[in-house]
Amino acid sequence: MTPRRPPRPEPEHLHNEATATGDHSIAAGNIRNVVIRWALQHPSARWLPLLLACAALVVTGTAWPDGPASQYVLWGALVAVALGTATARVLVQRPRDARIVATLSLVSVLATVGAWLAFRDVATHGEIDATGKITSKAPDLVDGAPLTLTLRVSPGEARDALRLTLAIDNHDPTAPACRPVSSVALTSPPYGGAATPAAIHDGGTFDIPVDPQARTVRIDLTLHTDHGCRMDVTTTEATLHNA
Repeated sequence: MTPRRPPRPEPEHLHNEATATGDHSIAAGNIRNVVIRWALQHPSARWLPLLLACAALVVTGTAWPDGPASQYVLWGALVAVALGTATARVLVQRPRDARIVATLSLVSVLATVGAWLAFRDVATHGEIDATGKITSKAPDLVDGAPLTLTLRVSPGEARDALRLTLAIDNHDPTAPACRPVSSVALTSPPYGGAATPAAIHDGGTFDIPVDPQARTVRIDLTLHTDHGCRMDVTTTEATLHNA
């Protein structure tokens, strides 16, 4: 009868690796438990979500890009949630259930991060009011007169389209009304394609493609009106946006 062989001992390095992995898992679990316990029980921890939300709000205020208020609705809603839940977290000092403060803290932090991402999206791709940066008025123009509107674009305001609204009015208020028959047309094709529309009357709006890399945008226009009419062309609104 052949004697049974004793079992082969496991290699020592495998045993060491298993022990090391187990030690690391235990250490990570202990650290996680300490952090969670501190976040839920330490008196100063309840202020962290509120401080984070306020800090993000201050940074946002220093880099505000303007533009229509409607594009900040999501940002405003998330800020309200972040501040509201963070304030509730400060006020709830001795909750009956630790899950209450954990939920408040988590919601506040997530809302703060979401608000920051929403703001960065608006700052990068949102609309920018450029009315005060473009040539405001071209006075006393006759039929066929050219005019050029110039807009200087800052590096952080690069967009690929310009929405331009113009007013066309009589230069002499006592002269016969020429406004209904007056229009302004683009003289040269804009960057990247045709504008919409090609010509506008008083109060009309162009949507003009522009070079997003350009720091100075020139819009060449021509006034069309009846013989003897003298008109003023005024920029009433200019908005940079992405098409």
